[in-house]
Amino acid sequence: MNADDRWDSLIQYWAARLWPSLDWRLIKCQIRQESAFNPRAVSSCGAIGLMQIMPATGQSLGVTKAMLFDPDENIRAGIIYLWRQFDRLREISGIHERLKFALASYNGGRGYINRAIALARKEDAPWQTWEGVKRYLESADCSVNGRRPDHRQIVAYVDRIWADYQNEKENP
Repeated sequence: MNADDRWDSLIQYWAARLWPSLDWRLIKCQIRQESAFNPRAVSSCGAIGLMQIMPATGQSLGVTKAMLFDPDENIRAGIIYLWRQFDRLREISGIHERLKFALASYNGGRGYINRAIALARKEDAPWQTWEGVKRYLESADCSVNGRRPDHRQIVAYVDRIWADYQNEKENP
């Protein structure tokens, strides 16, 4: 078993329990991107564990900072948080597109994604697709409370996970 497979059963368990319609392999790809499967990972901005959850996000999910180092709690909290992003994006009708927007929200914050969608709608761009919206993240008008998103990082995050996920599906 390689490091990529070590957490499969735990990911499968929580995905089936919390979001049965979600292909658990998407979470696996997200974990690969977030922490390279390191449950002790801590980012420069303070995100913790396999799914790199910020302590404040953990608190909002009833998970303490210390608990975020527990792979079981971290995966559970990460799936719940991704589900919440997905559930709040009901204006995006395509499931795969909605998953991409949810990943972008998970990574960069829903405020920036809302703003980019609004800018795309204003210009009559294909606002219900990630391809149609992601370029608006780099717009000078894409700001929340005077702050601009790290658009390159958000776009690369979603695109890497999605490409990895497509590869996982094709080469199980």
